[in-house]
Amino acid sequence: MDKDTLISRARALETPKDFLNLMNEIKADLLGDKSFPFSVRQLHILCNPKNEKKRYVSFEIPKKSGGSRQICAPSGNLKWFQICLNELFKALYTPSPYAMGFTIGKSIVDNARMHTNQNYVFNIDLKDFFPSIDQARVWKRLQLAPFNFNPKIAGLIAGLCSIKSVRYSDSGAFSECYVLPQGAPTSPLLTNAICDTLDRRLYGLAKRFGLHYSRYADDITFSSMHNVYHPDGDFRKELERIITDQRFTINAKKTRLQHCSVRQEVTGITVGQKLNVARKYVKDVRAILHIWEKYGINAAYATFYPRYKSEKCQLHRGEPNLINVISGKLCYLKMVKGENDPVYAKLFSQFTRLTSTEKPVAKPKDIDYLFTMPLIAFEKKLGCKLEYRTRTHDNKPYACFYFQGRFFVVGVSKNLDINNLPGNVEISLTRMAVPLSFYVAEGNPIPKIKPTKPQVGYLLHKHYSGKKRKEEIAAIAFNQSSDVPDSLREFVLSLAEHFPELQLRDDMGIIESQQETDLLSRLVDSNFDLSILP
Repeated sequence: MDKDTLISRARALETPKDFLNLMNEIKADLLGDKSFPFSVRQLHILCNPKNEKKRYVSFEIPKKSGGSRQICAPSGNLKWFQICLNELFKALYTPSPYAMGFTIGKSIVDNARMHTNQNYVFNIDLKDFFPSIDQARVWKRLQLAPFNFNPKIAGLIAGLCSIKSVRYSDSGAFSECYVLPQGAPTSPLLTNAICDTLDRRLYGLAKRFGLHYSRYADDITFSSMHNVYHPDGDFRKELERIITDQRFTINAKKTRLQHCSVRQEVTGITVGQKLNVARKYVKDVRAILHIWEKYGINAAYATFYPRYKSEKCQLHRGEPNLINVISGKLCYLKMVKGENDPVYAKLFSQFTRLTSTEKPVAKPKDIDYLFTMPLIAFEKKLGCKLEYRTRTHDNKPYACFYFQGRFFVVGVSKNLDINNLPGNVEISLTRMAVPLSFYVAEGNPIPKIKPTKPQVGYLLHKHYSGKKRKEEIAAIAFNQSSDVPDSLREFVLSLAEHFPELQLRDDMGIIESQQETDLLSRLVDSNFDLSILP
C-alpha cells in the first residue's frame, strides 16, 4: 500500500472496525499469503495496557556508561499491531529537521557533523526519556496534525503503544502509570512527534543566542564559538525552563561542556576539524586483524571473544561471528571517516585479503546422515505425529513429537516450507561436528585446530538425491555385504558402551543391514529409547 493510499485511508477512519480493517490490510501487504488477520477480540484485549499478560518481554542490556537499560519488547499480536501502526505513522508524519534520531536518511554522523569546528560543545541528556511520556500525552498528540485521529481511534492507538509501569517520586512514594515502552517499534516515531514543540522552542533559543542545535532521541547538543553555557547564565535558565515546561527532566550526571582544547564528542563521534572515531576503536580493529594475519583466525577469535562478551555482557543473538563483527566495525569506520580515508582503506584492504583466503571456523562440518526414512513411515513406526511450530523470538520453523513420554525437537531444513510439505519429505537422525568455544590462558599456546564435539539430532528435509546420495546407493548395490560403515558401527557400539543397560547386541538386528532405512526401522522396532540421544 503506497503512502498516498495510507494517508487517504487514515483520514477516513471513523470507527474501531475501520481501524481494524486498515491494520489487517497493512499486515497482508507486509506478510502476503502468510498473514492471519487480527480479530476484534485481540484488538480489545491488546489496546488496554492493564492487560499485561504476554504483551511484553522485558530484559536488560548494559549501558556503555555503566548500569543497565531495561528493554520492553512487544510479543505476539501486539508486536504486529505496532509494526503495522508504524507503517501508518511513517506515511503520516515527517520528523522536524532538528530530530536526527529515528529518522529516515539521518544518522549519528549527520547529528555530529552539525557541531564540527566549534570552540564549545554543550551536551545534555533527558532523564527516563521514553517512560516520561504518558499514554494521555500520546492520546492528545494523535488528535493533532498531521495525524488528526478522532478521540476514539487515538485512544485505541495510544493503548496499543503503551505499557503499565511504576513511577517513583523524590520522596520515595510510587504510583501506577501507563507510558511509552523502550523497545516498541512505535515508540521512536511517537517520541519525535511529541518533541516537535520541544525542538521548535529549543531551536528558537539556540537562534537567539547564536548556537547550533540538534537532538538525537534524548541526547541534546548545542555548539558555538562563544561560551553562553554558564550554570547561572540566561541560556541555562531558559533551557531548563523550556524542558520543564515540556514535562522532561535534565539528567545532571550527563550534562557536560567540552572545549576545543580537549576531545569533543557528540553521540559517540569525535568532532573537531573533521569527524573521527576514538583512537581505541581503530586500535582494537587493527590489533584483531594483526593477530589474524600473523597467527590465524583461531587465535584472533580467542582474543576477540572474551573482550566482546565482557563488553556486551549478554549475547541475545547467539555467539558472535568474528568476520561479521569486524565487517560491521569497518562499515561504521567508513561511514564516519569516509571511503577515501587512508586508515579505513588500509584496514579494509587487509580484511579483504584475509577473508579471501580464510574460511569462517564457526561453521559446522558436513552433516552425517546416520539413519534416513520417509516421514510417513517414521510416524507410523513410532505411533506419533509431528507437530509444526515457529519460535516466538525469530519466527523460524521447527517440528516436534512425543515418544515414550518424552518430548523431541526436530530441526527443519531451510529449503522446506512447513505449510506446504512435499509428499516425499524425509526425516533423518544426523550427527555433525560443532566447534567448541575455548579460552586461552596467559602463557599457554593457542591450538591450531579448534576442538569440536559431536551433536546428534533429528532433521526434516526434502528427499535428497544428490551426487553423494547416488554414490552411496551405487556402493550399496555393488556390495551386497551385510557390513555397515565403520562410523555407524562405532556410533551404535559407543551407545552400548555408555548405556550398558540397553544391552545392544547384533542379534537384536540393529546393525545387521547396510540400508539406512532398514537401520532406522530396526532401531525403532528394537524399542531403543530414543530419548537418550543428546
